[in-house]
Amino acid sequence: MDISLQSRKLIRKAYRLNPACHIIVTGCYAQINPRQLADLPEVSLVFGNMEKQNIVSMLPELTPANTPGKSIAPLDKIHVADISKVKSCPDLHISSFAEHSRAFVQIQTGCDSFCSYCIIPYARGRSRSVPLNKVIEQIKDLVAHGYHEVVLTGIHIGNYGRDLNPKLTLAQLTEEILGRTKLHRLRLGSIEPLELSDELISLVTENKRICSHFHIPLQSGSDSVLKRMNRHYTADQFRRSVETIFSQDSKCAIGIDLISGFPGETEQDHMASIKLVEQLPVGYLHVFPYSKRPGTSAAIMVDQINPALAKTRAAQLREIGAKKQQQYIRRFVGTELEVVVEKARSDNSWRGISAEYIPVSFPCNDNISGKCLMVAITAVHKNGVELQAAHCN
Repeated sequence: MDISLQSRKLIRKAYRLNPACHIIVTGCYAQINPRQLADLPEVSLVFGNMEKQNIVSMLPELTPANTPGKSIAPLDKIHVADISKVKSCPDLHISSFAEHSRAFVQIQTGCDSFCSYCIIPYARGRSRSVPLNKVIEQIKDLVAHGYHEVVLTGIHIGNYGRDLNPKLTLAQLTEEILGRTKLHRLRLGSIEPLELSDELISLVTENKRICSHFHIPLQSGSDSVLKRMNRHYTADQFRRSVETIFSQDSKCAIGIDLISGFPGETEQDHMASIKLVEQLPVGYLHVFPYSKRPGTSAAIMVDQINPALAKTRAAQLREIGAKKQQQYIRRFVGTELEVVVEKARSDNSWRGISAEYIPVSFPCNDNISGKCLMVAITAVHKNGVELQAAHCN
């Protein structure tokens, strides 16, 4: 289903549940097509991706006259600027995450890649980095609030620091975090294949304070599809990057993204993706059937693939991914892993995430939420996607 249609349905549902509420819409849809949202009578205000920082200060505009069902000119609802002209990254300093034992720090937003299927450069603007000292300050604050793991996030974190003065790299930022904070465990978000420098790979595979985990978007194993996607690497280049990581740390978790059913994707292209994935030492896959995004060049390409076929191909890739995941997690049975405990379950067990991004469940009668523990792995859990531990230390 079209995501914008889903959003409009949710807006109407929210209004039906509470006709007296004010509905404020923000995010990428609001940035790209604010007038379509403002035309909905249920909507009170529309904020762009930069303006959403100011939602609280704008609430006084919601006077009794500005209630749903009243006549408000659509243009008066819109607070959306041209994000392509924005030069700075929004300051999203957060010191706690409700119901999360791991913390997330945005170090960058926006993207300069303009992949043919992606609306992000138009919705989030050009790549902008959070200044180094602000990143350090937020991580120190999170450590003070008891977080053991921080995940560095962004749209294109491998591009971090290129817009700063002086320029920085993601590897340099990582070293600064390790040197200037007492953070126990750092995890990197998704990184583009061509931005996996030797320095960064060595940092992750050699430093015990960095989670042994890379998430790398492949998207397709076919060079012709990658070219149409405007991805600037080949399948062989991707293979070499993954093999470099594996050669330095054979237990490192490597996850990849794939898109099935991209316009013009032939059966031969699809089989090229299958063949590459089967050969790579990856631990899990995230597979998405291609979804047309209005405003992107891929949306008007010829040879659009039938959505049903795209879903069938995605299912085939997910089946391979499930087998890869099973093979990977079985390697840890009989070992001890460090986990950050996330939440309790109804059966008196707890769930945590290892540095290798493996879910682990284990029994414990104490309240251990948020703690960092060593657990002895005894088996693969009956659900097949996580490990079972006998006890915690």
